[in-house]
Amino acid sequence: MNATLLLPFFAALLLITSVSSAESIVNVQKLNLKLDRTNAGWVAKDNWLNNLSKAEIKRMMGLKNTPTDDVEFVAPKNMKALALPSSVDWRNKDGKNWVSPILNQGNCGSCVAFAAIGVLETQFNIASVLPSLNLRLSTQNLFACGGGSCDYGWFPQSAASMLMKRGVTDEACMPYLSGATGKDVACEAKCADSSQRTVRISNYQTPSMTVMDVDSVKSALQNGPVMTTLSVYSDFITYSGGVYKHTSGEMLGGHAISIIGYDDSTQSYIIRNSWGQDWGEQGFGRVAYTDTSGVGRSTWGFDVPAMGGAISVMNPRDYSYVTGAVDFSGLSSFGNTDSLNYSVFDKDNKAIWAGVCQGSECTANFDSTKFTDGRYEIQVRANSAHGDQLGVSSRQFFYIVNQAPQLQLSFAGKNVDLNSPVKERIEFDVTAASSSVPMSSLEFHFKDAVGKETTRKADVVLNSMTLGWRTPAVPNGVYDVWMVGRVKSNSIDAFVESQHMNLTVQN
Repeated sequence: MNATLLLPFFAALLLITSVSSAESIVNVQKLNLKLDRTNAGWVAKDNWLNNLSKAEIKRMMGLKNTPTDDVEFVAPKNMKALALPSSVDWRNKDGKNWVSPILNQGNCGSCVAFAAIGVLETQFNIASVLPSLNLRLSTQNLFACGGGSCDYGWFPQSAASMLMKRGVTDEACMPYLSGATGKDVACEAKCADSSQRTVRISNYQTPSMTVMDVDSVKSALQNGPVMTTLSVYSDFITYSGGVYKHTSGEMLGGHAISIIGYDDSTQSYIIRNSWGQDWGEQGFGRVAYTDTSGVGRSTWGFDVPAMGGAISVMNPRDYSYVTGAVDFSGLSSFGNTDSLNYSVFDKDNKAIWAGVCQGSECTANFDSTKFTDGRYEIQVRANSAHGDQLGVSSRQFFYIVNQAPQLQLSFAGKNVDLNSPVKERIEFDVTAASSSVPMSSLEFHFKDAVGKETTRKADVVLNSMTLGWRTPAVPNGVYDVWMVGRVKSNSIDAFVESQHMNLTVQN
C-alpha cells in the first residue's frame, strides 16, 4: 500500500448504493404508486436508510418513551392563535437562515441529543442576532454525560433538564464519535477544561405535552424551534418531499426531531431531522399537523440567557484541515466592536499564537508552517475601542498538516470468511493509521464484473472501525472491493489505498 500526494486535491465521489426494492424495508416503487393513487401529497425515494436492516434502523430510534397512536387528545382552539402569522420558517426568517446545519446521528440511538442541540444552537443564533454564529455544541457530551445510550436511547425531558442544570460543552471539547463506532463514549472523555466551556439554558418550556395543541406549538415557534417526538413508520424512512402523512408500513420506534416552523396553507410543521441531507428535503421535511406519528404533541422549547451580541469563528470550522498560510476570519455582532483578537491553542491547551484585525468582521493571516502538524483549537475575542472585552466565541478545532502523513489502511472480514461466498449483511474490521493527523475521510469502493464502481464515504475516521455491507442490496456476482483513506486540506490530498479483494456475493 502506497500513500500518494496529489496537488491540487480533487473532490471525493459519493454515490448512493442502488437497492432492489424486494430487499429493502420499503418497496419505494409500490409505495409511490399508492401515494399517487391516493393523492397523499408526498413522494418517496430510496436512500441510505432503506439500505439498512430493520434492526439497524430500530437501533437509531433512540426515543425511550415512544408516542402512542391509539388514543389522541386534542386541545380546544385558542382564539389568541388567530393573531399568529400563517407561516414561520426559521430557515428564512426576516430574509436570514437561523437554523444550524443538518447532521447525521449515524449508527447510534442519539436522536434526542441531536434534536436538543439543533434547537439550542439555533436559539443561540437568534438570541445573538447573528445567524452565522457557528456555535457547534457537543451532542456527544450531552448524550454521554446525561445518561443516553446508543442501544437504548434517551428521554427528551432528561435532555432539557441536563441543559439547564449542567449544560453542554462545545464540539471541539468532545467530538461526536458514536455515530461512526456505534458505541457509547464515557463522559470522562470530555476535555480537561470543559467546565469553562459549558453553556446552559436559563429555562425550558413544554408548549404541548401528550396533547395535540397546534396553536400552542405555533405560538412557541414565534420565538424559535422546539424539540418534539414522533413514532416512525417504515414509509417515513423513504420520505423525500411534500407533506408527510403516514400511509403504510409498520411502526419502527420512537424518534426525536426539531420543529423549525409551520405553514397553515399546507397544514404542516417544518421539521429538521438528524439523518443527513440524503433524507427528505435536504435533511428537512414537512409533516401534517394531524399525522398519526404524534409529531408536535410533546414539545420542548429552550430559553437562553440574554445576549447583547455574539462572536463567531467563521474560518477554520470544526474538522478543518489547514496547510500553509491561511486567513482566519471572525465576526462580531456587538455594535461597538473595534477589533478581533484570535488565539490558537495546542493539545495541552497552551496558547501558541495570537493575531488581531480591525473591525467587527475581519481576517488575520495564520502561517501554519511554524507549528507541528496536529490538532489545534481557535477562539476569537471582540474588543471595544477602549480595550474592553465584549465577548468570546466558542472554540473550533482544526488540524495542521504541512507534511503528507504516512498512511496505512487495511481491512478483514469480521466473523466471516471473505474467501468464501458471502450473503446477507457482512462486516469488515477496518484499521486506519496516520503518522500525524487523523484521516479526514474513509471511502468504501466496490466494482462489479462490468466495471460499474460504487463509492460510499464516512467523514469521521477512527483508528479502528467496523464497516457493514448489506450484500442483498446488489446483484449476485463477483465484486472487487477496496477502501481509500484520505487526509485532505486546503492544498493537500494525501491518500492511501487498501488491499483489493474479490468477493463473491451469493444470496
